[in-house]
Amino acid sequence: MGRGPLRGSWRSVNECGRPNHTGRTREGSLMRILFVDGDQRVFERLGSELARERPRWELKFVQSGQEALAELDAAPFDALLTAMNTPGIDGPELLARTRERHPQVVRLCLPSDLQDEAFLRAMPVAHQFLSTPCNVDTVLEVIEGACTLRSILHDTAVRELIGKLKALPAAPQTFQALSAAIARPNAHVSDITGIVSRDTALAIKTLQIVNSAFFRRSAPIMSIQAAVTYVGLEMLKSLALCACVFDALDEAPAAGKLLADLQARSLRKAHLARLLLGESRHAAEAFTAALMLDIGQAVLALGDPEKFERMVASARSEHLPWQEVEPQFFGAAHPAVGACLLGLWGLPLELVEAVAYHHSPSRAQHTQIHVLAAVHVADAMVDSDADESPKLLQQLDRPFITRPEVQRCLRDWHIDESTDVRSAERALAL
Repeated sequence: MGRGPLRGSWRSVNECGRPNHTGRTREGSLMRILFVDGDQRVFERLGSELARERPRWELKFVQSGQEALAELDAAPFDALLTAMNTPGIDGPELLARTRERHPQVVRLCLPSDLQDEAFLRAMPVAHQFLSTPCNVDTVLEVIEGACTLRSILHDTAVRELIGKLKALPAAPQTFQALSAAIARPNAHVSDITGIVSRDTALAIKTLQIVNSAFFRRSAPIMSIQAAVTYVGLEMLKSLALCACVFDALDEAPAAGKLLADLQARSLRKAHLARLLLGESRHAAEAFTAALMLDIGQAVLALGDPEKFERMVASARSEHLPWQEVEPQFFGAAHPAVGACLLGLWGLPLELVEAVAYHHSPSRAQHTQIHVLAAVHVADAMVDSDADESPKLLQQLDRPFITRPEVQRCLRDWHIDESTDVRSAERALAL
């Protein structure tokens, strides 16, 4: 085991015999990881350490993009980790081709510089970015976390929808607004944060970058303002201008109105969640979580706009919540789809969990209780039938709202058995 990985070589289970790691995904198959770099020394130490830590993983090392595509075509892999400047087909192009031909593969990238052109090309097609040299613990955390979240969805069609998605589309005017704000001599971070907060796609992309393993942060960032401050203004402009922000609308113009409606509802939920928490230090986290609740619907709408419209029509005709009808059309409901996507992109567990369980927050284990409560109530307010205005508590997760901490929140917000949805929203807006 002292040798580094050779060209086209395997690191295999059978070289070590430690029984405490199974190296298996939930679906029972061995974890198979493909590493790509023209300089085999980059992964030499990493390969040896991974083989010791996860002896049941199969690790394949190749030196070019062409070799990587041949390997991917020949056998299934769970994850691909590529350097940026690989011979022939470079890293961004390899990731793009992998997305098209093998969308189920988790795509990881080793950027050398976050400001160069290659990084901007990799942004739409990489799930996460790691720093060079790779730390074995970081690689294990990223790969295992991404593969575990991906395995939440067993429906192949939905997993391919997520795998093929470049990014959530943002409004084209976002770049112009950012450029104008940044150019002002007295520009303040709150102005920039406001622009980013109004664009779900850019907000998520900013959080993805700042929480990536590339930055090696010890604690996750969940506030959009903190992410804006950390990532820097020039990077924000690059993210807004990057093709990943605009390409999705070009490829699915029929989804434009659906996505605009989703964006408007997401912003309403985010503002309501922040109003509920007022001056609390958790208000920014609640805003961010609420903004992302329905990105799973955006994935479904982008993947098949016509099917999505049929699903919406069916839900309305049967007077059922969308999440109860979505599995009939797509094989999964939007909370699981959205959580899976955010997990693949490396966003904090608290945000992933808030999205996954926003209709059943009693199942959440890690997200702060006040954030969950604000997000849950805001979601119910916006999604309830505008004509009927039902009692708000009837729209909420009963096991969750009977908890003492949540009961205190509801009392503070003047929500009781007699409160209907519309009166609660009007009172909050005052």
